Order: sequence, then C-alpha cells, then structure tokens
Amino acid sequence: MPKKSSVTIDHEIEVLQAQIAILQRREDDFVRILEDMARLRDSVKAEQVALASQITELESQKNPINWLPSELLIQIFVSVTEDDLDTSAGLAYNPSPVIISHTCRKWRKLAFATSMLWSHVSFRSRKWSASPVCAFINRSGSSLIDLTFSPPLYDVDDHDAAEDERLASECLLHMLSFHLSRVRSITFECTSSASMGLIVELLIDSLHKLESLCSLDLSFTSLAPCFAGTPLLVLDELDKQSLADTPSVLTYLRLQQLPPRVISPSLLRSVQTLELSFPQRRSQRAPQYILRMSHVHRFLSFIPELQDLVLMETTPLRDVVFEEPSEGQTTDNRFVVVDPLKLHKLKSLTWKFANPRDVYTFMSFFGMPALERWEILIANSLTKRNDVSMLRGNHGHESDSFIQAERLGGVLSMTALKELCVSCQDGDSLISSLRQFFFPVLEQLELAYAGKCPSNCDHKHPLPRLDYVFRDPRLPHLTHFTLSHLDVFAGHGKLMLGYMPGLVSLTLISCTGVDGVLDALAEAYGRTMDVERKETRGCGVRVCPKLERIALWSCSDFKFQSLFAVVFARAQSVSTSVLMKAQKDVPSVVSAVMGRKILPLKKSRVVSPQGGPSSPAKPHTMQNSHGVSSTLIPIEEALRPVQIACVHVNDCPQIAKVDASLLEEFGIVVVYR
Repeated sequence: MPKKSSVTIDHEIEVLQAQIAILQRREDDFVRILEDMARLRDSVKAEQVALASQITELESQKNPINWLPSELLIQIFVSVTEDDLDTSAGLAYNPSPVIISHTCRKWRKLAFATSMLWSHVSFRSRKWSASPVCAFINRSGSSLIDLTFSPPLYDVDDHDAAEDERLASECLLHMLSFHLSRVRSITFECTSSASMGLIVELLIDSLHKLESLCSLDLSFTSLAPCFAGTPLLVLDELDKQSLADTPSVLTYLRLQQLPPRVISPSLLRSVQTLELSFPQRRSQRAPQYILRMSHVHRFLSFIPELQDLVLMETTPLRDVVFEEPSEGQTTDNRFVVVDPLKLHKLKSLTWKFANPRDVYTFMSFFGMPALERWEILIANSLTKRNDVSMLRGNHGHESDSFIQAERLGGVLSMTALKELCVSCQDGDSLISSLRQFFFPVLEQLELAYAGKCPSNCDHKHPLPRLDYVFRDPRLPHLTHFTLSHLDVFAGHGKLMLGYMPGLVSLTLISCTGVDGVLDALAEAYGRTMDVERKETRGCGVRVCPKLERIALWSCSDFKFQSLFAVVFARAQSVSTSVLMKAQKDVPSVVSAVMGRKILPLKKSRVVSPQGGPSSPAKPHTMQNSHGVSSTLIPIEEALRPVQIACVHVNDCPQIAKVDASLLEEFGIVVVYR
C-alpha cells in the first residue's frame, strides 16, 4: 500500500475533525433537547404538586377548624395546653403541645412558632429524664415559664421512692436555676420532706432572681408528712430574711401542710390570694408540724394586700390570748399575747370543714372591715377532739389554764358582709356557728345541707328557725335567698320570710316543706270590696312584696296550686283609686282591708336643734342599736306588691308543662325543664 503523503493525511484529519464537529453539534442539540424535556417534566411535576396541594386545601376546608385564622388557632392551642395540665396520661411531661405538633404540617409549623405553647414545663415522674424538660425549655424561647412538679404518690416508708423523688426534684430545679427570671408560676407537690426542702432552699437563696413569680403552690400529697432530717420545722425565715427592698409580684400563694414561716416576708407583701390547707393528722409519726394560731396571726400580718383567704380543713391550735392574765390566773410561755389583726383589704373568706365551736373564736382574732363574701362549710361537732388541731376545747384538763378561764363572749359585727354561703350537716352546728355574729347589710344568703344524700333520700334535714340561727334575724337588705336540701317546718316559712322585706329572688333546691313557703308568699294582706263583682277579695301580700323571681329545683312535695296562688296574688293589686285614698287616709283603708277599726295616732311634734317646735315628724326608717333598718313593710308596698317576673321550674315531676304555661298568661317568663 503506497505511503500517504503528509498533505493527504492532513486533509483526512481535517475531514474527520469536521465530522467530529458535526457530531458534537448534534450531541449538543440532543443535550439541549433532553434539558428541555427535563424542564418540561419538572414543570409537569410541579403543576401536579400544585394541583394536589389545591385539592388538599379544598379537602381541608370541609373541616370547620381550618376556617379559623392562624392567630385564633394559636389561642386555642394555648388554651388546650393550659386545660390539660392535670391529664398527662401517666407521661412525665405535658403531651398536649406534642400531640398538636404531630397532627399536620400546618399545626406543626404553628406549634414550633409559638413559644408560649411550650412554656408549661411539667414533670410527673420519680425517674428523672432530662430530654423532655430540656426540649420544652428550649422551645419556650423567651416566654414566661409555668413549672409543675407532681410525681406519683407513694408510701412514706418507701425509701427508694423517696430517694428517686429527691433526685428528680434536684435535677429539675438545677436545670431551672438558669431560667429563674422567666418563671411565672411554681406548682410543687411531693411526698418527701427532703424534696420540699430543696424548693424552699431555692426560694430562699434565689429570691432576688424570681422577679416574675406570680403564683406559688407548695403542697404535700400525703397526710401528716414526716419532717425528720430536714430543717423545715426549725427554719423561721420570717426572722432571718432581711430583704425588705426586694421587689415581688407574687399574688397567689397556696400552702398545704407546709409550715408558713418558711416563706419570706418579701414574697408575701404583694400576695392577694392565700390558701392554707392543714388536714387533721391521721398518724402519730414524729416529728410533725402543728399549725398554731400564733403562726397564722403572725403570717397574715406580713400580707397587707390580702383580698381572698381560703382555709381548707384548717383550724390552728390556739396558743394566743388577747390580754395578760389577771391575779389568780396562771399561764405559761406557750401562750402569746396578741391584739386583733386588721385585714383591711380582705374581701372574700372561704372556710371548708370548720368546727362549729371554733368559728367565732377564730374570727375574733381578726378584724375584717372590708369582708363582702363569706363561704363556710361547717363540719359535724366532734365528741372527741384532738389536742393538736382544734382551736378551742383543748385545755379542759387544765383547770388553772388562762385560756380555759378567758371570756369568749361578745358579738362580731360583719359590717360589710353582703354574701353569706353556709353549708352544714345538722341544724345544731348551724346555730352554734353563727349565733355570735351580726350581719347588718347582708344581701345574699345561702343555706345548704352538706351531708351525704342518697338517691332515695326524702331530704328530711330540718332548717332551724331564723331567729335561732342569727342573733338578730332581721335582714332588711337581703335580696337573694337560697335553700338547698333542707326541710322547712310548717309555719317556719312565714316567720322566716317575714324578716326579708326586700327579697327579690327565692331559690329552693331539693327542699321539703315548700308548700308552706309558697302559702306564706300567697297570703293576702287583707280583704277589700271588689266593686265590679260586688264581693270581697284578697289584696296585697304579707311577706316579701318585692319578690320577682322564684326558682324551684328538684322539689317534689308541693302542689302547682300553691305556686299559681303566689303568682296570682302578686298579679292582683288594689285599684288606683284605693291607693290614692290610702295616701290621704291611711287608717280608713287599713280598717277596710284588715276588717277592724284602727284609730289614727296623734301627730307628734319634735323639737328642733335650736330648741323650738318644728313641723310634724316625718316617717323615717326605724333602726336598732346596731343601725339595722326595721323589717316592717310599708302599707303601700304591702297593698301593691311587685309582679312575679320569672318562674324557673326544674325537675319537678308534679308540674306538667301545660300547667307551667298557665303562668305565662300573667305576663311572666317561665323556664321549664
């Protein structure tokens, strides 16, 4: 084969290079086509995703929850997490935020963007686990933290469980110590006193860091905890703390079986709501804490802003007296001489399970000039009383005791009290509890039976006469009266209502003797001549002429005729001409109404301050020595009572709906259930 020349070779190379260039251009075209096809494919996929997203959005709009804006959803989520704090289903943390974040993508995004949702840091296990607490604290951002520590209850003799609880509380408080400035509330419940000592130590050492603490709840879950090995019984921070200038925003404080003296006065200065719970001890385990009256008296003296006081099974041991013993009486250093403590801003007092013999004695140590509401649950009188939990009767074995000889008589006037709710288990306890109190401006009164009442109970729990219960039964300012699960004896209803001339609302719940009460409300003031019918008829009412509302709940021993008579009697009124005549000649009208002749009194003349005679005396409101208005009803009100505006009948089987509708003919509102 002849050898190719260099020129020929160069020419062939050029031809091949030209072919390669053509192929390269074709390859570039193919790549460009593939890229265009890939872009088309991606655009198709993106369009599919967009259409699928629209379908999902449309499907989600079928559920009303998705109609709400994100701002409202966040508020709902926060509310749910607050309500479900006590229903953690055995988990160590609050599961509500986690459940919300796992529901859907939208909710998860909102949950992680809402730091307030993770601010409720709770730990409810004795076995320590740092991951859930760390996650909640980190996700809470800069929001204020609400801490809850509430491990399961265990036997106080279980030392292993006590040690686990102590370690868990120690690790939790250590982790929280870096965020104390953000702590808004602390709820600390434990069984071991060693665990409680840790939180008390934190409150003492880091008081200046708790600048946002508004609520504090410290409680033992077991009855009569043992304080062995802890300084809680001897620790008296009321003396040791000297942080008068430390600011505090604490407004709510609850202590259960914890000595109140361990709380610094610096925290107490701004407290407005205080709850104390010291149930009677059930064992003789020592050492235990005994709540004494001197502790309570001194503790309350450090709370000038107190407005609401709640006592749950709290009756302190009385170790205080009002005055020094006189000659012939002996005392010892156990008894502290105190003056009545004025709680100037206290507006509400709730006392559950108070012994009737202790009510007056406890109240006599405090002045409550602004108290407007008093709710009290009176326990049964005990035949045998412990010497560590009762305020009175615990020094009977000491014949020379000064407390035994001290006079406990007198009357406490509740000058500002407007609402009184009393629950009792027998009439004697009701009488012995309130007999030494005076209520001059009472507006709302509720008396209820608080004992166990089975389903087939006939509710025979007698209500004592009102003049037996109250020292002065006259209640001229009373507008709302409620009776619950009590039996009103025949005749007592009229006597009771006669002391309430301004009554506007009467509520009877599961009561017996209702017929007698309704008969008293329907009793006419007298009789007068009906000119049109030429016959006499009843006119006016004898009791409660201002009554507007009657509510009967689960009352089964009265007749519909009695209720109808009340409405009918108050729908009828004396004619205008008779009333006009009554204003001119009252004795003649009274004579016609009462059926007897009444002679008018001579007009008296009073002496003016200057010593000269003045005009005839004008009618005025009669008052007693305490300043209480008389309960006598003016003739105009008795003859022209207020018409019943509303009758509420609930679960009264003897009244049919057809019968109840008859009352609507008088123009009143009837609620029938």
